[in-house]
Amino acid sequence: MTTIDYGWLARSMSKAELTKLRKRRGLFWTTLLLSFGSVVVYYAVLEIMHLISPATHGVAGGALNLSRAINIETLIGGTAAILVGANAGAGDSNGVFRDLVATGRSRVGLFFARISGAVGMFWPMLIAAFLTMTLVSTTLAGSGVNSAPSLGTLAHYGAIALLSTTFELLLALGLASFTVSKSATIAVLMAWEFIVQQLLLLITWFGAFREILPLSSIGRLSPRSHGPLRFVPGESAFVAVAVLVVWTALAVWLGAFKTKRMDA
Repeated sequence: MTTIDYGWLARSMSKAELTKLRKRRGLFWTTLLLSFGSVVVYYAVLEIMHLISPATHGVAGGALNLSRAINIETLIGGTAAILVGANAGAGDSNGVFRDLVATGRSRVGLFFARISGAVGMFWPMLIAAFLTMTLVSTTLAGSGVNSAPSLGTLAHYGAIALLSTTFELLLALGLASFTVSKSATIAVLMAWEFIVQQLLLLITWFGAFREILPLSSIGRLSPRSHGPLRFVPGESAFVAVAVLVVWTALAVWLGAFKTKRMDA
């Protein structure tokens, strides 16, 4: 009787999904530019301005600039996460899914392999961006608001960046797997993130019901004193995290549901 090594099978499927994403050079370099490159450009501009006119422009490091860099990563890095998730969820252009299903592999297992592949591609870029923030904010720090951030602040901001961008990644992946359309998923989520939710947050008579909007939760968890993200006044951190978890679970469930029932 043949014994199937399910652990090896899961790892091999995840590795295959990761390889498939990395081979899309346009996606790889765009994601790298948005997630890591945006942070490098931000700090490079700050440092150049400081070197040209130190009396007018402060140092590039410090907690204040770190909070701004985190907000940049939340917005622009979140956009990169949407691109990766949409490509991972609806990227079966060569009929690979059909071939894998024909071999008897679990459809749900194939769906979760997409998640691990997408995470495996995006997280290293996110980590590289955060390590750059940490290095610059501590080594090029000054005094006052430009003083170096504490370890607690670094851990807090790192968790914010990880949670917000991973949420966007899983939301896009689940929706793309459900719609089986990469372009539709990207268009819908871009409009939802940057237009629809922004308008809904401005309608104050919706009151506390606006707390169900993911953008409000991300804004609540992000560095608020120097950030552009709106959130509902009075929303607690617990509610913000719970909203993101529920939205993520719903998106993943929809994606798994459709993948389990789609034609091979």
